Amino acid sequence: MNSDPVYQRLREAAWQRRLTPTEQAELQAWLAAHPEVQPDVELEAVLDLALEQKPAPRVSSNFTARVMQTIAADAIETRSPTPAAWWQRLLPRLAFAAVLIMSGALGFRHYQQLAQQEELTRAAQQLATAQALSNPEVIADFDVIRNLSPTTAAADEGLLALSDELLALGQ
Repeated sequence: MNSDPVYQRLREAAWQRRLTPTEQAELQAWLAAHPEVQPDVELEAVLDLALEQKPAPRVSSNFTARVMQTIAADAIETRSPTPAAWWQRLLPRLAFAAVLIMSGALGFRHYQQLAQQEELTRAAQQLATAQALSNPEVIADFDVIRNLSPTTAAADEGLLALSDELLALGQ
């Protein structure tokens, strides 16, 4: 469309009411200078006549009250959320995160138990297949082996005296 201010002013006036004879003459003079806009002006004139013939729609008696209620409801919705609304939005997210964490922890614990069970199974299999313990000679010589190792340890007095001297030098 054309952005000429004269045409735009006349067009908006035609939308709201019938043009006065002066405005009609001004529009005709403008159209003579711009014939490419003539089809659009004729189409708008036909539409204006069609709309004038239709009866105006009835507006309900509580129209204003309903519009004001809608505006008030929209204003309430656009306000910042209250702390209760903040928790109401956050609580389901926290619950979902807790379920995910618990599922992961339980899965990891189950994995650890399976690994431990497999390790115990391998150890039991090795123990069952071990031939050294099944030999009775090993158990027969157990007392001799136990008597070879001293039951009490004797302190090395020379080493203890030397450590006291080393400590005194370090200070």
